[in-house]
Amino acid sequence: MNSKLKIKFLVVGAIATLLTGCQTTKNNKFSEWEQKPLGKSRFNVPTISNVPVTKLEQNERNNGQVQNDKWELACGQGFVTTAHTFDGWFVTQTEAELADEDEFRATFKNTGIVIQNAIPITSNANGKAVGYYGDAKLNDLPNCTVAKFGVRAVRGVKIYDSDRGTIDTIVTAFYCGQSEFNMPRFTQQLSVIDDREAYAAQVNGLPSARCGADGGQADVSSQTAGTDWVSNTKLGTYEGTVDMSWGNNLQDSDLAANISVRDYGGALKFAGPSKDQCNLQFRVTKYDTPEAGTWFANCKAGDFASGDFRVDKTRRLIAEGENDAKDAVEFSLLLPQP
Repeated sequence: MNSKLKIKFLVVGAIATLLTGCQTTKNNKFSEWEQKPLGKSRFNVPTISNVPVTKLEQNERNNGQVQNDKWELACGQGFVTTAHTFDGWFVTQTEAELADEDEFRATFKNTGIVIQNAIPITSNANGKAVGYYGDAKLNDLPNCTVAKFGVRAVRGVKIYDSDRGTIDTIVTAFYCGQSEFNMPRFTQQLSVIDDREAYAAQVNGLPSARCGADGGQADVSSQTAGTDWVSNTKLGTYEGTVDMSWGNNLQDSDLAANISVRDYGGALKFAGPSKDQCNLQFRVTKYDTPEAGTWFANCKAGDFASGDFRVDKTRRLIAEGENDAKDAVEFSLLLPQP
């Protein structure tokens, strides 16, 4: 079995185990899963995931009172599931269980997933959050990440007088793919979609990702070969320099970096704040001139940052964003030309 098929087989099996038993209640059953266009997502997973989202399925109970979404990441190399009640909430006992590290680890006990570390989730861009994420292994696949947490996705008081602001959504995420998944960014930026029509238009603007016959993502080059990004940029790996500003901790206009440029984006490796080793990935979302996209960086000591970038007329990639402490992070590099 090739590596792509092996990853997909193991991940699908693990997530299927996690979902077993959580699609029914004592008196009610959820409808069958139904595949939907990504633009129908109830949460913003397609636009905050740094790896392609390739499939969406949904079901519901009680005429939509309880709603489940399940997103496939990178052709089965990972999944995200949400269980959301739009006019109700989960009991405080559920919050207590999500805040319990032993309960977090027990969730994945029979899946083949081994959690290596558990990092608390205490906030989300929308406000309240509780749970954990961490690095994990699945059998002999070491570079995996997992999360289970609850969030209050709907702001303000709901329709019932007894609403005390507890969580209304439970999220499970798992990824074990060939590129790094930015789980900290995902847990922070996850939110419910208010304007579905506008969001559908935004999702339709994302680059499409096709799944190959081997169960993995089809070569990106077949989708991007004729684009300005590929035509105007020399692809490959080289040593170069980056103009980097990371809050007050790093200001270097000639920072040495290992730079990799690919047809879908690229990566940087450099010594970041306090000489901490950092890995940065960037993904093109607009392939035609002027090209643009998103990026995120993870450092070994725990700092991470994310944001957007654009390419100017001189073929300089200019990126802006912020880290977890809300410090401004900016960098730029001159893209090599063919």
